[in-house]
Amino acid sequence: MGEGNLNSRVKESVVDRLRGYLDSMVEVHLLDEQIIRGRLVQIDEDLVNIFIEDCIDLAGRTSPAAVVMGSSISHINILSLPSFETIDEQVFELVQKNGEMSVNEIAKMLDAKPSSVKSAISRLRKNGLYSPKERIRKGNRRE
Repeated sequence: MGEGNLNSRVKESVVDRLRGYLDSMVEVHLLDEQIIRGRLVQIDEDLVNIFIEDCIDLAGRTSPAAVVMGSSISHINILSLPSFETIDEQVFELVQKNGEMSVNEIAKMLDAKPSSVKSAISRLRKNGLYSPKERIRKGNRRE
């Protein structure tokens, strides 16, 4: 992956394999010997950039999300397989049951970070599974 010019077949193979690990916990080893751990949430097919959430590096610094450039990746270790039910599915089920819940309430119920719940809501909207008619509260305000 550190090679800037992956041929298209190799790139497709890498992207296809990584897709199977979406929502998995990964450890991304960079060419500069840094390591970032987090949950794999998206892969850029063109540049093999990866997007991870709930990140932590070797120094213990945390970040809600990070984009890791494909050209800077040495290798990726898969730390855990994806859960059978993604956070998107869990949020969708909760919203269907009670659209009046706040982001923080949903996060607490799912033992997830509010930023992860917000990302799930955004993906649900993008995929047409959540409409603005349904309401999820942000604290006391409506979203």
